[in-house]
Amino acid sequence: MLFGVKSVKVLEQVAQSIVEQTSALLGVSMSITNAEGLIIGCDRKERVGTLHRVSIQVIKEGREVAFTKEEAAALENVLPGVAVPIRFNNQVIGVLGIIGEPSEVKKYVKFVRNHVEMMLQENFRTEAYFVQMKTTEVFAQHLIHYKEWENERELESYCELLGVQFDEPRVCILVHLPSLVRTHTEAKQFANLSLLELNNLICHLFQNNMDDIVCPIAQDKWIVIKEMKACDFPKLKNLCEYAAEKLTSFMEQQNLHCKVSISHGKSYKGFEGASRSYDQAYKTLMVGLEKEPEDAVYSFDSWTILPEIFLEGINLSFLESFADDIDVIWKHPEVDMLVKTFIAYCESSMNISRAARNLYVHRNTLIYRLNKISEIFHIDTQSFEQCLVLYVALKKGKNHSAGSF
Repeated sequence: MLFGVKSVKVLEQVAQSIVEQTSALLGVSMSITNAEGLIIGCDRKERVGTLHRVSIQVIKEGREVAFTKEEAAALENVLPGVAVPIRFNNQVIGVLGIIGEPSEVKKYVKFVRNHVEMMLQENFRTEAYFVQMKTTEVFAQHLIHYKEWENERELESYCELLGVQFDEPRVCILVHLPSLVRTHTEAKQFANLSLLELNNLICHLFQNNMDDIVCPIAQDKWIVIKEMKACDFPKLKNLCEYAAEKLTSFMEQQNLHCKVSISHGKSYKGFEGASRSYDQAYKTLMVGLEKEPEDAVYSFDSWTILPEIFLEGINLSFLESFADDIDVIWKHPEVDMLVKTFIAYCESSMNISRAARNLYVHRNTLIYRLNKISEIFHIDTQSFEQCLVLYVALKKGKNHSAGSF
């Protein structure tokens, strides 16, 4: 019964649009009434909202009825033509009227009714898709913010509603489409983009079964929560690279030129595990876009990504232990040069020759700067442990000192 109510609602929402499109396409005058006999779509717009009593007869009898010009003249609000029931899943939900001499328009009846019912089916599928996608999005939002409320019972209810199981390890994958929010022009272009088509493509690329969850979580991000064991991870990078290529091609076809980026975390079991994987994927994406902007795929276990995520995870209270010492270098007249030199030295594996090449300075110049840093901090620049502590403090301080760099 609920299904029937939804189909009637969809008919009322799209009737006028269907009439206008079909009338223009086929060159016929037509109307659509609902189950109560009210005209809800007509190429003669003054008739919309009026009662068409003979439609009630058509619905009750479930058969075609024709009216000649003479017969129509004797009835209220009836024009000559043919009226046929509109069926949706074997249920009569309205009436299609094709206006004209019955002998002339009868040959169009079957074709036009099939066309209208096909359009109704398509609109219903689209409506059902957006309802499903919204439900999935709400579930995904609750899931990725699991730590904030930890309501497993509600998440289990969503799983039942969506027909998914959470008893296998899952990995979170984020698909970033930046041009969806960048400019007003692109926003207008995106308005013409089929979200259904985009979502279907992402599903096609990543879904192996119906337990794999795909939905948007922001205007520029899609999430995939995919069943995957750790042993399958070698295949994941290839899958993500292939997906990035296909999505880039799709966006270009829509005249939306952008760099598609994809990130992923590790795989874990349960709701908390999926939330953890999302957190990893999100941090990986943010670091990857900043540090490796030319890449298309970012993995949480990449050693070019992990150090930055590690630094982000260090509590700011760590800096308080070094506040006085670090303050000395921030006030130094050559702060920019000294900090840049030390960070480059550490990121060159503490190799003086390599660091000098990376900084485009002479080896002796680099040694002079390192000696100056040793004087300021009383640090042995040959000690990995001592350099590690200062490196973390300087990187963390650099990222959180307003306007220093």
